[in-house]
Amino acid sequence: MRSDDVIDAPLNPILGTPPVRESVSAAAHRQLREAILRGQIAMGARINELELATAWKVSRTPIRDALRRLEAEGLVQAVPGRGVVVPTLSPADVDELYELREILEGRAARQAAERATAEFQAQINYLIKAFGAALKQGDVDQMIAIDLDLHSGIAAMAGNRRLERTIDAVRGQVHQFRLRSFRMKGRAAKSLREMAKLVAAVRARDAARAERSMQEHIASLRADLPEVFQASGG
Repeated sequence: MRSDDVIDAPLNPILGTPPVRESVSAAAHRQLREAILRGQIAMGARINELELATAWKVSRTPIRDALRRLEAEGLVQAVPGRGVVVPTLSPADVDELYELREILEGRAARQAAERATAEFQAQINYLIKAFGAALKQGDVDQMIAIDLDLHSGIAAMAGNRRLERTIDAVRGQVHQFRLRSFRMKGRAAKSLREMAKLVAAVRARDAARAERSMQEHIASLRADLPEVFQASGG
C-alpha cells in the first residue's frame, strides 16, 4: 500500500467510552494509541476526527490534542488533503527503526546494569522465569506482555528520562512488527535465550556485556524482519 492509499478506520467497540477518571484528551490518546499498537487501526488507515468526536459525544478539541500527541510519537501523521493517517512503514523504514533500537536500548542496558538495585535484579529474574513458563504453555500474548515489561523496565532503570521516552517512541512505531515477529516459529525460544543472557549480565552488573547482549538481541530481531514482511504479505 502506498502512503497516499488510505482507508477510513471503522469504529471499533474496543475504543469504548473514555473512562471518567481520565481527562477526555488523555483517554482518547491512550485508547487510540493502544488500538494502533495492537493493529486494530491498521497502517494506512485514516483516523476520522469528527467520527470519533461524534461517537464519544465530546468536542473535537480533545481528539485533536490526542492526535497531536500521537503525531509527536510517530504513530500518526497528517497528510495534506487527507487528514490524519497511521503511517505505512516500508521494510527500509522498519530496518532503520530497529537500528535505532540497537543503539538506544543497548545504551539503556549498559546504564541499567550500572544502576541496578537488588529489587530490580529480582524483578527481571522473575520476568525471565515467567517468560520461560509462558513459552512452555504457548501463551504468546503473555510472552509479548512480559517482553514489553522487561524492555520497559531496563529503559526505566537506566535513569535517563529522555532516553526512556525516545526508546518508548521508537518501540511504539514498530510494535505491530514485534507482534508479528513473536508468532514466527522459533522466535520466542530464541528471544528467551537472548534475554536470559541480558538478564544475567544486568544481574552481574556487567555493563559492557549487558549492552552487547541487548544489541545482539535486537540485531537478531532485525535479521528476522524480511521474513516478518513476507509472512504478512508486506
